[in-house]
Amino acid sequence: MTRVAVVGVGAVGGVVAAGLMATGRVEVTACVRSPLGGLRIVRPDGSALEASVPEVTDPAEVSAVEWVALATKAYQTAAAGPWLSRLCGAGTRVVVLQNGVEHRERVAPLVGAARVLPAVVEISAESQHRGRIRLFGRPRLTVPEGDDGADFAALCQGSGIEVTPTADFVTAAWTKLCLNAANGAVTALTMQRMPVFANPRIAQLGRALVEEARQVAAGSGARLPDDLADQVIARLRAMPPESGSSMLWDRLAGRELEYDARNGAVVRAGARLGIPTPYNDTVTALLEAVSAAGSAS
Repeated sequence: MTRVAVVGVGAVGGVVAAGLMATGRVEVTACVRSPLGGLRIVRPDGSALEASVPEVTDPAEVSAVEWVALATKAYQTAAAGPWLSRLCGAGTRVVVLQNGVEHRERVAPLVGAARVLPAVVEISAESQHRGRIRLFGRPRLTVPEGDDGADFAALCQGSGIEVTPTADFVTAAWTKLCLNAANGAVTALTMQRMPVFANPRIAQLGRALVEEARQVAAGSGARLPDDLADQVIARLRAMPPESGSSMLWDRLAGRELEYDARNGAVVRAGARLGIPTPYNDTVTALLEAVSAAGSAS
């Protein structure tokens, strides 16, 4: 049995942990701050996947494993350091299930000799209670081509999670970030679900956020269509009315927001490339203020 530790068992980590457990080929450990009492994933068709995943609350109780799935929020990466230092050995591979385009920069300093595999996460899910997750669509992950990506895809076979290796991970990662630059920021700031993009002025703001991110992405080597902003807004408008974003769920719950790995990453890359990003800069400042107020309450 391949040993996998999932660090950060929220909506994304819970879906991955339960899916891997269901294969019968993977020994999964959930690394959590407090007990979950099992996992229950409600799928879009109303069926449920229930999994009793072994849980550990103390990093001192774990040792090196073959795979670590790091599914914390990006801003929680440093706090996961004690887990990573115990779970990672020379043969460990760490798949980073986080938003943004700075996976390796964030994680590599914390995992020693372990190898880092970045992933683009498309898991639309809402954590309704601890261990109780609502899934809105088929879970999909994109990873770079190569031995690590192929091995992770094989690991996930039969899990219900579609894993696609790609030769152009830069484009895949920036495509997702362009989407996140609009959906997370707008839903979190307005505290509304996806139908908010039916408002023409909100849609205009979303397009501006995406277009700035697209220009920065192009400067970073991504190959994206010129009409990406229109495509993103059309996609958001077509989503089920009950769907939102992880940043919306976090704001509603009074948690810290993951704005820095999204809009903040656009601003940082734009500054390096000399590309102005006034819309993302403004939204980042607003989200920073909202996040600080929410996490302090």
